[in-house]
Amino acid sequence: MKLRILFLLSLSWMGALTQASAETYIAGTLGIAVPLPASVRADENLNYPNPPGPGQLFRGSTTQIGMKESVAYGVKLGHYFSSVPWLGVETDVTTATPHVMAGTISIDTKSSTAGVFREAQSGVHLRFTTWAFSLLARYPGIHWQPYVGLGPAIYWGHAQGTGLSCNNTCAGPPVDTNSVTPGWVGQAGLRYVTDASIVLFGEWKYMSTTAQFDQVRSFSNIDVHYQAHLFLAGLGYQFN
Repeated sequence: MKLRILFLLSLSWMGALTQASAETYIAGTLGIAVPLPASVRADENLNYPNPPGPGQLFRGSTTQIGMKESVAYGVKLGHYFSSVPWLGVETDVTTATPHVMAGTISIDTKSSTAGVFREAQSGVHLRFTTWAFSLLARYPGIHWQPYVGLGPAIYWGHAQGTGLSCNNTCAGPPVDTNSVTPGWVGQAGLRYVTDASIVLFGEWKYMSTTAQFDQVRSFSNIDVHYQAHLFLAGLGYQFN
């Protein structure tokens, strides 16, 4: 239902863009993604050996995992309205790969019998591609234009790797799973428009979603709260 609402909003946004006639721009971005530690909640245990009760060891468990910084890149299409020159809309697609760090993690099993469970994490490759729809506000200067924006987004996540090892005693089975979830994106930046309509800008983005992955070794229905700061530079062209 949430994804349907986002899809309908995207269609409305595109309709508004095609009916307007002012400043339309297209641009590419490149920079770095700095993810925050991700909180993980497991809703079900599938097959961990010898849990206190069948399928109960990790049900409701919580932990945090570290994620690596990565390159981030994307493209964007935006428009500012002639009737309200400080107001604009934008859609952009951005990709980052905040891979899970290898190391030992502590899992709070919420069980009085098992307590905190420590397990080796061999590292998992993660990729998030985000399609965002933002409402923008700017200072409508001739050349220098600071701006801010906020809006909903669709996150496509992919996790791939060897998963967890069995309490430091064996390698976990391969992990290859996808997630599609709603989220949101905030941004702030400063752009410079040259006399030749070339657009140069620097931008900060904040991204947030709760990805839902299945079949990650012993787990099913893993919820990963992904948050990241993106620092991007961009180059584009503005059609007046």
